[in-house]
Amino acid sequence: MVLLSRLKIAKNMQYTHKFKNGFKMAKMTTTEIDRLIGQKIQQKRKELGYSADRLSEYVDISQPQLSRYERGANKINLSHLVAIANFLKTPISYFFSGCMEKSEWNSDELDRHWQELTSKQKALFVDLLKELRKS
Repeated sequence: MVLLSRLKIAKNMQYTHKFKNGFKMAKMTTTEIDRLIGQKIQQKRKELGYSADRLSEYVDISQPQLSRYERGANKINLSHLVAIANFLKTPISYFFSGCMEKSEWNSDELDRHWQELTSKQKALFVDLLKELRKS
């Protein structure tokens, strides 16, 4: 009984893991992440004008299974997601946008990096920032 309740808690726990590159998982449950990925699959498929039958045939899964993926009812198999991304000619990262959030810069860390730059590097960096704001 205790094991079962722990599994239920783990299934719906929120992901807030921090990663080295400054990104962390958004505060979403696994179910919400499954739904978001499924919605993105369906959105991209429809945007490109493909039927669910055609995509499921390419991925070699049943159409009902694809439907469950798109609704977020089932967790998607990673190899199936790769096949879907290839078929839709879409980077796999597209399906995870919205699942990751950029963590706030720590001002102390930013100051430390700035202090380590030479005067020439600082000038180049400021010029780069000005160009980025124009676009």
